[in-house]
Formats: sequence, C-alpha cells, structure tokens
Amino acid sequence: MTALMGLSSRLKVAKLHLITDVRAEQGDFRDFVVEALQGGVDVLQVRDSAASQEEFLEAVAMAQSVALQLNATVAVGQRLDLADRFQADVAHVGAAGESVDEARSRLPEHSLVGQSVHDSERLSASSADYLFVGPVFGGSLDGVTFPGLRLVREAARRHPLPAHDATPWFAVGGITRENLGQVIEAGALRVAVSSAINQAADPRAAASELKQQLLDAWNANPDMKDFALKSFGGGQGLKFITQP
Repeated sequence: MTALMGLSSRLKVAKLHLITDVRAEQGDFRDFVVEALQGGVDVLQVRDSAASQEEFLEAVAMAQSVALQLNATVAVGQRLDLADRFQADVAHVGAAGESVDEARSRLPEHSLVGQSVHDSERLSASSADYLFVGPVFGGSLDGVTFPGLRLVREAARRHPLPAHDATPWFAVGGITRENLGQVIEAGALRVAVSSAINQAADPRAAASELKQQLLDAWNANPDMKDFALKSFGGGQGLKFITQP
C-alpha cells in the first residue's frame, strides 16, 4: 500500500501522469522510472500488452519500489488480471475494457480505479475515481474523430477545479511541451503523457518542463492553495514549490 499520503489525497493534487511500457527494447526501465519521477511525474502507469506476465509484474514491482522512495504513485494499466495479482493501489481500465465495478470487485478495498473516457456520455456517467479525458490531439483513429479540446472544455465544466468534490481528471492524447499551453487554456490542470517523456533524450528534463508548466497554471489560481490544503486535511507542512 502507498505510504505517507492517502491515495485519494495524492491523486487530487497530482498533475503529471506518465504512461509507459516496460521498455524491453531499451532495457533501462528502472533508470527511466527514477529519472521520470525525479523530474516531477506524480503517477506512473505501466501499460504494456506485449509484455509477458512475468515481465509486466517485475516492472510494476520495480516501479513501486522506486515510487515509495520518491512519494509517487504507480498504476497498473489495462491488465486487470495482473492488477489483481499485484493487489495494485491504482488500476486503469480503458473506455472499452473492463468496467469500473468489475475492477473494484477484484482489487483491495483501498485501491482506486481510473477510466478512459472519449465522449460526453461516458464523461458524465463514469463512476471511476479519476478519468482520462481525450484523446486531445492526433486527428482520428479507426475512422473515429478524436474529441480534442472540446471534451477537455466539457470536463472542466463538469468536474471543475478547485471544487473539492469534483472527480480528478487528466487530459490525455498527444500532449507535448509545445501544445500543453492549449490544453491548460482549455481548462486542464492535470495531464497524462507518454511519448513526450518516453521518447525524450533526457526524461528527467522533459518531465520537469511539463511539470513546471502545470505548476505555473496551478499557482496562477489563488484558490488552488486552499484546494491542496483541504485535500490533505489541513495540509500541515504542505506548500507549492517550483521544479528545480
């Protein structure tokens, strides 16, 4: 189980969520995780349909070991059978995958479940503990047009920050350092990324640059400090800091 902070509190103030495979080709998973988390990643989701069960579980265990030292959270992405075996703190299901209720029935009581949503109907109907909203950029997939910034704006209306009871959500899909400003302007203060960090020559620097943009957006809203304090039950010792 995640130590030091409650999962729900940690999730509410999370800003940068990274989705990564087990990096079998690079063979540098642990080093990559260390660099990404030290750069400012709050939640690291391991998602790799090509990895064997052993490879996947080994990677998740390794990520969890690093995350515990760096006050971060690890999620198991779209492999509920392995999230069940690992007794994961956080599991993520796809828009067309297992249901949130099924995930909850197979995980420990303390676990959180996230879900990807691609349209207005799922955005309003999902009972997940947090949402991925998108894809934001990329055009279309299998003939289906991506919802883009329109759905981001709708999520910002339905689940606004700093409303303390709003469902946490992350804009996702093709987000980079160059287009993050558009996403923030549309109302997102949390994002999930993959290639922006996974394909970077310097993962720590890439994560740090993204995190700093998000921190600047949070700090620009005077109500966010009170939101963070309430998220931690008064927030003794909690303060916003800028990335080094």
